[in-house]
Amino acid sequence: MITSYEVFVPAIMGSGSSLRTGIKVRELGCKKVLLVYDSGLKAVGIADTILENLQNAGIETVIFDGVLPDPPDTMIEEAAEMARSKAIDGIVAIGGGSAIDTAKGINVLINNAPPIMKYFGVQKNLKPGVPMIFIPTTSGTGSEVTNMCVVSCTSRGNKDSVVSPVCVGTLAILDPELTIGLPPKMTSATGVDALAHAVESLTGAHSNPLSDALARDSIRLIAKWLPIAYKDGTNLEAREHMLLASMFAGMAFTNALVHLGHSIGHTLGAKFHLPHGIACAIVLPEVMEYASKTESKKVRMVCECLGVNLAEDATPEEIGVTTKKAVRSLLKSLELPNLKELGIPYEEVIKVAPFVTADTGFALVPYRITAAKVAEMLKSAYDA
Repeated sequence: MITSYEVFVPAIMGSGSSLRTGIKVRELGCKKVLLVYDSGLKAVGIADTILENLQNAGIETVIFDGVLPDPPDTMIEEAAEMARSKAIDGIVAIGGGSAIDTAKGINVLINNAPPIMKYFGVQKNLKPGVPMIFIPTTSGTGSEVTNMCVVSCTSRGNKDSVVSPVCVGTLAILDPELTIGLPPKMTSATGVDALAHAVESLTGAHSNPLSDALARDSIRLIAKWLPIAYKDGTNLEAREHMLLASMFAGMAFTNALVHLGHSIGHTLGAKFHLPHGIACAIVLPEVMEYASKTESKKVRMVCECLGVNLAEDATPEEIGVTTKKAVRSLLKSLELPNLKELGIPYEEVIKVAPFVTADTGFALVPYRITAAKVAEMLKSAYDA
């Protein structure tokens, strides 16, 4: 079997590494950068610290602080117009996946005419943008090391992605000190997003030795350190390991892609406006049970990386059930709400099943199932 692997973004990591931002931007030859973040980061002082660091390095800055969750195409297009009018020559994004995806979308439109929806899908011939530095403040999306940006399409009411070298960052800076203030609920929601990336990339049809190794280590790190980070947000060691886990998972799914869990997550998120990590994780135990029918060896790996051993002669069905319980146990330890606890009516949840099978990512599932089977999985997860 011939396989190819891609590791897109160089990274530096460690406490205080974000204070090297100005130096790194200057090394890239940038003189006027767009600083992208949401207003919450200014409130906690992170944005101003990076801004001061850039200015002390002699870098002129243009600020876009209007990042919204699940970045809408209209917002990205407005920000890109500002970036073009100010003639910026670099982008620095601080925050979670929404800030980084916003920066990527802006970069797509720096030298390519809007609207951004024209570029949904795999794009190999877009005009290049400008250097981008990504500084994540959550441990979930792994967007700092991927080649895609996720955009909410306001006219269609769904999410789609641009996959292109123009979405690839020039450098990722992973500073665990910037994640210390992340509240417990956000810690768990973003952490299970990384878990979903890791387990789906491991069990999907496009996995390869590199993505498998990254995914397994990510799952091990999450199983050990996410509960600690959730309970003690000031634990710097836990925060550092979760940043690693998120990056590893991002690198894994960039190479191997994700499958059914994300099709369900995209659909639930679009319909009920759930945080992406929660939407992807809610039915993840059922997804692992489903995947064990054809991917029992990989699902066994997931289970064992979560610290649960299986008998050597365990059947695919036994592996699926045990892994389902192991994933559910981890989610419960993080007090992740189920669909019932989120206040979503059961009848409305079941209605989304046909939309799951219509999701673009459904083409990547290990094996085809009907909307009725998806409805069964949603029913199982509803009040679990």
